[in-house]
Amino acid sequence: MHKTHRRFQGYDYSRGGSMFVTTSLEPRRQLFGRVDHERVVLSEAGETAKRDLLDAAGHFAGIVTLRSWEIMPDHVHIRFTWPPGHADAVKQIGAFVGRFKQFSQYHIAGRGATIWEEGYHDHICVSERMNRAVDAYVRNNPLKWWLMHGDSSLMHVVEPFPLPAAGGDDFWRAVGNFDLLERQRLVSLRISRQVLEEALPEVVAVCRRWAVEKGYAYVSTFFSPGERAVLKMLAEETEAPVIRLAPTFMELAYRPHGHEPLLFAKRRLLVLSRMADPAEPPRRDELLGLNYIAAAVARASEGGRTVYVAAPQGGGNQVDYREHPAQPPT
Repeated sequence: MHKTHRRFQGYDYSRGGSMFVTTSLEPRRQLFGRVDHERVVLSEAGETAKRDLLDAAGHFAGIVTLRSWEIMPDHVHIRFTWPPGHADAVKQIGAFVGRFKQFSQYHIAGRGATIWEEGYHDHICVSERMNRAVDAYVRNNPLKWWLMHGDSSLMHVVEPFPLPAAGGDDFWRAVGNFDLLERQRLVSLRISRQVLEEALPEVVAVCRRWAVEKGYAYVSTFFSPGERAVLKMLAEETEAPVIRLAPTFMELAYRPHGHEPLLFAKRRLLVLSRMADPAEPPRRDELLGLNYIAAAVARASEGGRTVYVAAPQGGGNQVDYREHPAQPPT
């Protein structure tokens, strides 16, 4: 059953907003072209869909404004906004998407033909942070497609994967550049959730300097907000390699997400995951255990070090940079 568009419970559409829509071809036929690395090469049908999308946006100008979009081989991503003051915004949004699908279907396949799945998947973007995340997702979608469909060597999951530094009898799965474990100057990074958001720009700047000037590669769960901010910086602003210890079960058909496509494409990423119960959610003790494993991996490298970024005892915007202990406290 396909999800169709619907009114989001409790949301007042008349105040304006931002929406992320995905609509797919039936039955996921790749009519719209092919992907070459980070670029979609549109077919004639893809060019037609592009023209009809822009035509629909022009028809609803003043109501719908396109913010980011991508015509993929078998689906289309669109993020658009609408201004406050439209009492019938839900109807107008549905009419905009409907016009795009109806006109493109007619122009590509003719009267009476069906190329689209029924309805579409939609999400209200409730913050500027979510808008930025959606735009990054749309921007990276071609590269993600290419990694999954165009170069299988980059996304080949290996199991069981040896990780001697971890000790114990755990089995691991791994995907990415396995040679990164042989690198020198690995630094394990753990950033406490207690570190205030106002302090994170300074922490990110320090980590960037270590990557650029000292040549550090990073190993971490990249789970806390501070760690995720560092991962974003490493992907977008440096050439530093990254080893991520994932706290969740890794599927054999691995799907890169977030900033991972950029890192995978440049062979700067290795993701490791314990072969645990796929239904088991990440627990705090599991995350802590992975932090100590990250520290062990860093210590095993020549010139490696371990860093724990903690909030000071008295609070405030400053942070303490400490060496990560070798063993968890008893």
